[in-house]
Amino acid sequence: MHTPPHPTLSSPLDVVFVEPFGGSRDHLRQLLEFEGLRIGTCSGDQLLRAAPNHPVRVLILDDASLGERTVPVVDACTTGARVRLLFLALVPAGADARGIELVERGVDGFLTVPCGGREFVARVRAMLRRLDRVERARSHAERVEENGGDRVVRVRQLVVDPARRRVRAADHELRLTEQEFQLLHVFVSSPGRVFNRQALLDAVWGRDTFVTLRSVDALVKRLRHQLHPALPPDVLETVRGVGYRLNETRLGAITSAEC
Repeated sequence: MHTPPHPTLSSPLDVVFVEPFGGSRDHLRQLLEFEGLRIGTCSGDQLLRAAPNHPVRVLILDDASLGERTVPVVDACTTGARVRLLFLALVPAGADARGIELVERGVDGFLTVPCGGREFVARVRAMLRRLDRVERARSHAERVEENGGDRVVRVRQLVVDPARRRVRAADHELRLTEQEFQLLHVFVSSPGRVFNRQALLDAVWGRDTFVTLRSVDALVKRLRHQLHPALPPDVLETVRGVGYRLNETRLGAITSAEC
């Protein structure tokens, strides 16, 4: 089967296979094409050079071929991105530990290959449904903002603007990934509330997900790193045996202001 040409990244695509791709993955592309999805291929170098707002929804990465370049590709496409992206990493059978490591470093899910065609399509479809929910929520937030009804949450030095997807800490604007932003917004929206890991996983990744609770711990760790040193390191407090919460005593009073 002929491999599709590289996309220009200016045309909207549902799924892009990031090359190099080890072995033959043409049958995976064909399965998604049968589903009516818009499919393309793109080199890792092309993605690293491209702006982080290209209209691609799901990127499929072959970690066996990309190796240590997998995470830089993810970072380049998510840092400061205005378009929501999800990443599915394909790892060799028996390399589950590598898949978990990639999830902890920002990949949204992984699948061991070779795999069943139905499972592969189901994973991709689940990711696209999650994106649809996020996009509907963002569209609603934008409509609310246009009507003057949206509010910016201010927590002393921390300012979270959900409509514009902006965060400022100690007068410095932070560049968070979509996952990091969603997690922070969950905490700020209910300061002091203790969230267990399953609740946070559902809030950030949605119920159509194949990541583990361990991914929540990794995401909290990344968010703490983003907030520090602008905010105290214990702003996101670990409640042993339960989960995490926003430590109100370290932030002061919560107030809200109009956009």
